[in-house]
Amino acid sequence: MEERYTKSEIKQSERFKARCDAVEALLKEDVCYSIEEAEEIIEGFMKGCV
Repeated sequence: MEERYTKSEIKQSERFKARCDAVEALLKEDVCYSIEEAEEIIEGFMKGCV
């Protein structure tokens, strides 16, 4: 089973530091995400903005 993280944990991670604004806007407070899920949500949003 893969690890899941809260929005706050993801936002504070080194991996998402440059995209903390996207994490804040796109992820929900009451949901836990895997790293892959968070990446997919952010990447999907970024691709839609181009």
